[in-house]
Amino acid sequence: MEIPVFLSYAKPFNRKQIKFIRKVERYLVENGFKPRTLGITDNSTSAPLIKIREIVNECYGLLSVAFRRGFIEKGVGKPNTNLAGHIQYDISQKWITSPYCQIEPSMAFQIDMPILIFREKGVIDDGILENDVVGSYIPEFDLDSSIDQYFESSEWNHLITEWKKSVLEYKRWKQFKSDVLVHHIISCCVCEEKEISFDYLYNAFKISIDKEGCSHYEKFVTIVGADENFESRYRIPKHSLQSDYIFICNNVFKD
Repeated sequence: MEIPVFLSYAKPFNRKQIKFIRKVERYLVENGFKPRTLGITDNSTSAPLIKIREIVNECYGLLSVAFRRGFIEKGVGKPNTNLAGHIQYDISQKWITSPYCQIEPSMAFQIDMPILIFREKGVIDDGILENDVVGSYIPEFDLDSSIDQYFESSEWNHLITEWKKSVLEYKRWKQFKSDVLVHHIISCCVCEEKEISFDYLYNAFKISIDKEGCSHYEKFVTIVGADENFESRYRIPKHSLQSDYIFICNNVFKD
């Protein structure tokens, strides 16, 4: 099954930008992703931000490409400033991108979704396009160089591989948190006066599964502190903590 991801980018206005974004789309599709973009794969009569929020909530990752959009032939940042700690600076011969390349990644970041942003050379690195603002490196690509060579570079391959891992982990976490059996286990923990969060329970499952993918129920029980009383109060017909543990392991944590 294809994994939906939000593909955010400034609408291309030259052939090199088109070639770049087509290669990104091709990579995503070939790696089992379903790229979604407002105005391309999804349309709506509602306000754009409402539809964007809807799409983001249905995806498991966001990849953004901040292409050049508007050119600043001659410009100044903080012109005529007269406050301490502020200095005027030159932004001549710089580019700005689409405001949606700021908005869409920001919306995804707010829900802890894995994001990966690429910035075309010359685009001003402010807002979410600034390095380390979202805690990750934002690469700059040059369309005057070989596009094919960039997609073969160690930078592209490393960043996209790490992002892919994060997307799969985020998908697993969302699936885990929405599982009714997981909610029942949490409820039982509350009844037992065990303050166990979804994060704690999620990590308990991960820790109880070894590198070979084999699950160890006894280890899980020890981590969550489930005793005989816990099992007796589980109270789902034809279910037990152990049977549901195995079911969750197989349906959520198996690759």
